[in-house]
Amino acid sequence: MARKKSYENVMTDLDLVPIMNMVVCLIPMILWGMSLVKLGVVNINAPKFGMGAASEPQDEDNKPLNLTVAVAADGFRLSATGADLNQVLGLAGAAPADGGDGAAPVAAGPFIPKKNDAYDYTALYNMMTAIKEKFPEETIVNLTADPTLPFKHIITVMDSIRMRLDLDTYADVSAFRAGGIKMENGGQVLLWPDVVLAIAQ
Repeated sequence: MARKKSYENVMTDLDLVPIMNMVVCLIPMILWGMSLVKLGVVNINAPKFGMGAASEPQDEDNKPLNLTVAVAADGFRLSATGADLNQVLGLAGAAPADGGDGAAPVAAGPFIPKKNDAYDYTALYNMMTAIKEKFPEETIVNLTADPTLPFKHIITVMDSIRMRLDLDTYADVSAFRAGGIKMENGGQVLLWPDVVLAIAQ
């Protein structure tokens, strides 16, 4: 007759040494890997609400430009409440139209249509540098976009208007893409440093 094996309930400690060795090796590797990752930060400000009629009135001579670039499916539209952009750029345009809500009249600004089914970033940059020459103290540009557009177009617009390139105007897109960023005192020269992004839902 076979004997039954007897099993004893023996309490043993859990061996954590292999797991601790692995954690001790992984932490320095993760920290070293994070030091190789470069993060790029773009200064984008959220729009401020509630600053309309309650704010103190602006002097007519020191009125802000309030430049807005609208990215639509068919091209770019520029507008400003502080100046007539058509007059600033020497273009023929429509007269300012009052929206009826008591807001400042906004002139129908320049329109930059697509070329060959692609956005004309060169013409946008040329207009933005011309506006900056007339209003050198302005630093803020409002950027609005159609919510159905791919985000890559909005990023490219921000890249096109933030940095000042070697030349103020470019004749074609190949020269614009080959243009280098203007450097002064060891840093990049910004054309419009503050971009306020507002996308309607």
